[in-house]
Amino acid sequence: MDIKIREAEIIDYEDLCEIYVELDEQHRLNHPELFKKSEDYGRAKEYISEIINDSNKALFVAVVDSTVVAFAECCIQKSTDFPVIKKREWVQLDGIAVKKEYQNYQIGSMLLRKIIGWSKSKKIVRIELKVYSFNISADKFYSRKGFKDLSKVMYLDL
Repeated sequence: MDIKIREAEIIDYEDLCEIYVELDEQHRLNHPELFKKSEDYGRAKEYISEIINDSNKALFVAVVDSTVVAFAECCIQKSTDFPVIKKREWVQLDGIAVKKEYQNYQIGSMLLRKIIGWSKSKKIVRIELKVYSFNISADKFYSRKGFKDLSKVMYLDL
């Protein structure tokens, strides 16, 4: 299988939306109190365009036979100005998503390498991300890649 990783283009919008549908459904099924089914595409074209056109954001896609089958989305974050917090920048990895039928072909690893390269090109030395606890496969993937736990979000339904 010939897999190409490249920057997303606005013509990828509909393919990206198909992947977002899979991703969003996984979240909705596991946390219906937080997520709902979108009546239209889960991401507006303007949202995708903004990522593509912002030098502090990146959206990379994996392409197989001219079809987008996966993406990685990230952006540069800066710490707030607060007396006990060090001033720093990091890349916030908002997600890597691979269509179900293309999983286990190392596409996620290829996209992560692209994000790492992009981060280094921006002179940023840290990537952070959030993983929902139900997403065991993502948690294992990132752990295998060297990511460590930083914090934990907890909740209490009343």
